[in-house]
Amino acid sequence: MILMRWHTVWSFILLLLFSAATYLTYLVSRAGGLDPIHVITLMQNDLSSLGPAAFLLDFIVLYLIIRWIRKRPKSSQVVSDFTLYPKVPPMMELPPPEKNPDLVWSDLALLRDYGDENL
Repeated sequence: MILMRWHTVWSFILLLLFSAATYLTYLVSRAGGLDPIHVITLMQNDLSSLGPAAFLLDFIVLYLIIRWIRKRPKSSQVVSDFTLYPKVPPMMELPPPEKNPDLVWSDLALLRDYGDENL
């Protein structure tokens, strides 16, 4: 049994819906409107003209989908994001902030001068 993730199933469903909508648009443009009788007759004519080739197309499409799913990497092979970024040191290893009262007062003076504006 092939276990698929939800986004794989969702993308497959969207692909089927898009294909069906494209085919229906093609039939409506050939029929000249949305009259269901004309659209159904055109659909039946298309399906009857395919005949045995329809089974071959089904097998080819299913083979390609299964091959695509099996080639995708497993979750154990995916590199986690934590290994891509450098490790942040804990807070105890960081140097203490400099205690410079002049710098604090100059920052407060800037806030007082500009009032409500964003800095």
